[in-house]
Amino acid sequence: MRLLVLLTLLLAPPSLAQRIVIAPFTGPSAAAARAQLVAAVCDTADCVDPAKVFVGTTPDWKKAKKESVAYVVSGAVAKKGKALMLSVEVLRPPGVQALRRGFPVAADGLAAKTLQQAIDALKSAFGEGSRPEAPEVEPMPAPRVAKDDEGRPEPLAERPPAPTGGDDGAAAAQEQRPAQRVPLIVAELGLDLLNRAFGYVQPVTSLRRYGLPVFPMAAARVELYPFARSRDDLLAGLGLEVSLGLAPWLRSRRESTMDDAFPTSTVRFDAGLAWRLAPVKTLDLSLMPLLGLRAHSFTVGPNGQMVRLDLLPNLDYLGLRVGVGFELGLLGGQLTLFGRFSAVPVFSSGEVISPAFFPRGSNFGLDGQAGLGVRVLGTTAAAGWRNLLEVRAAFDFTRYGLTFQTEPTDAFVAQGAVDQYLGGTLAVRFAY
Repeated sequence: MRLLVLLTLLLAPPSLAQRIVIAPFTGPSAAAARAQLVAAVCDTADCVDPAKVFVGTTPDWKKAKKESVAYVVSGAVAKKGKALMLSVEVLRPPGVQALRRGFPVAADGLAAKTLQQAIDALKSAFGEGSRPEAPEVEPMPAPRVAKDDEGRPEPLAERPPAPTGGDDGAAAAQEQRPAQRVPLIVAELGLDLLNRAFGYVQPVTSLRRYGLPVFPMAAARVELYPFARSRDDLLAGLGLEVSLGLAPWLRSRRESTMDDAFPTSTVRFDAGLAWRLAPVKTLDLSLMPLLGLRAHSFTVGPNGQMVRLDLLPNLDYLGLRVGVGFELGLLGGQLTLFGRFSAVPVFSSGEVISPAFFPRGSNFGLDGQAGLGVRVLGTTAAAGWRNLLEVRAAFDFTRYGLTFQTEPTDAFVAQGAVDQYLGGTLAVRFAY
């Protein structure tokens, strides 16, 4: 049957005048499936060597234009349960999706009927032919009728209506499903410009406030999703996230004196689990629940005369970070609207909640970010992930609210304190 289909295609009159690139397919049995499609399509179309258009696994649309390429076909085979599914994507320059559809594939390639459906789908995407017809459905055999001891038929129990659709139904569902938005790794490098203000709520005794109008902090974040390539379910979006921000070069001075500067540094470290989910099939939207630990310190050391800045505690927060983030692609992924919000219950606060200042107290933090990313390089690949280079700008907000339990006889008396950071981030982000 497969040979008959191929002979029919080879003897068909030429109808695909466009120049087409069929990229190397990835995954198990991908080479066999690609060879079948190449034999069918490239006999009636002008197929271009992928090496003339692709840079690695990404099409270069300038090269595609130079080669007068009208369509780029890519494909990937991945496990879906115990079966294999070939995901085929057709792009028109400059990266406009014309087709995304899945087909079941065996170890030796596509079955004859599935191959015909794939070819018809490609021809439809190329603007040739009509939509593939529904596959033939074999009639179900008549049910056996049970009889009682006297030979009379027993009444049949009511059954729910049989499910409709066959291979086309599964393929249509695969076609309607959006690309899975789970990269393998994300790396981000940026610079934060922040304002820091620390002060007390209703202080009774003498305590020092601290303000730093604007200071730069280097920031980096890495996300790793180890199941993004091997799974096609919810666990594909489960990963690890680590971020680090630090500014060891800061200096502090008293406002009223011109004595030596006090060396100052701040470090913010986050690590934990991130889970990317795609809750809305029709939107390029990812939701990311977050769970992890936070360590955040701000330290003012002694100056050249080994004198500390009096009445100012060094802060060293350690707590839990629970939150959610989102990423929403706009204009075909050219723009990305993103944001994060976290609650940070703090277990330890450093000197401020200690016998040196306030022996008893609690601390609870809030953390938020909202921004916009602009894609510089990259496109959506057939498997649904992206090679993506973005420039991102965001507004950042972090606030720790401290509450103290004091007695009138304590050395320091205040109702609480607020430690707040406001500013923005400019970063470069790469996703693979």
